Amino acid sequence: MSEPEEERTAWQRAVDLFEEAGVQPALVPTYADALLALRDTENAAKLRAAGHAQAAALLQPDPDLIDAAWGEDR
Repeated sequence: MSEPEEERTAWQRAVDLFEEAGVQPALVPTYADALLALRDTENAAKLRAAGHAQAAALLQPDPDLIDAAWGEDR
């Protein structure tokens, strides 16, 4: 039995979308991680802009995670 939609994590939803899009199965977890890291980067930038640098530092992912999936040309 699958989980109710509201209990599924963003990562699980990203995995489903990449699988439905036909991404190679071996790449799906890496792409899901990178997608959420990009979202976290955006949210961290919003926190910094609002004067919450310490909170932004906690949220900011390691850029190597994103580069591992899409490279530096994202």
